[in-house]
Amino acid sequence: MKSLTLHNIDDVLYQRLVEIAADQNLSLNTTAKSVLGDSLGLTKKKRDLSWLFSKKWTAKETTAFDKAIADTEKIDAEDWK
Repeated sequence: MKSLTLHNIDDVLYQRLVEIAADQNLSLNTTAKSVLGDSLGLTKKKRDLSWLFSKKWTAKETTAFDKAIADTEKIDAEDWK
């Protein structure tokens, strides 16, 4: 395996990498390799649904989501006979 050192990384880029690493509970090194691989089309990316489960939902969004899925919480006894 080869190693790569990057110099003079823009503060905004570095901060975004740190945020992604923290959100995914990964090291900065693993995150940087992942971002590079993804941007070069070298990784098979699973469908990313992180936006759906983000900790950034507002109370209004949470209420709307709960309302939208309320029907899925109902059990139809006829289906279990």
